[in-house]
Amino acid sequence: MRYGLAMGTWDTGPFDNDGAADFLDDAAAMPAPSIAEALLAVADAGPAAYLDVDVGQGAIAACELVALGFGYGNLHEASDAVRDLARTLGPNEDLRVLALRVIPRLRDREHSEIAELWEADPSFDAFLGELLERLTEAGLD
Repeated sequence: MRYGLAMGTWDTGPFDNDGAADFLDDAAAMPAPSIAEALLAVADAGPAAYLDVDVGQGAIAACELVALGFGYGNLHEASDAVRDLARTLGPNEDLRVLALRVIPRLRDREHSEIAELWEADPSFDAFLGELLERLTEAGLD
């Protein structure tokens, strides 16, 4: 993990940043509505809207929770809080379809601050591509 005085926690993992931590705190009380809210903040943004990094971090964490709810991901490496949220959520097709709409927006370097910030690190885009594949596969079961 990388730590900075002004930024706090910042790393490529879906839960390895301050925005995701804030999202997880909110989601603990009401997982499905909190996940939907984080995803809709991206999905409902206009096509030319610029997505703030905090919005992107929460949306990535929400997408990962959706995938984990379907059993697509490694729950064993997740924190207790993430495991509990994923198990409580379970498979949710409406959220999966919404997450599939969100990832391309998050990868758009012209309209997504988080993609712009990670532009020099190919692991970020590779992670989002792998997450997109897991969410797609979850719908084939």
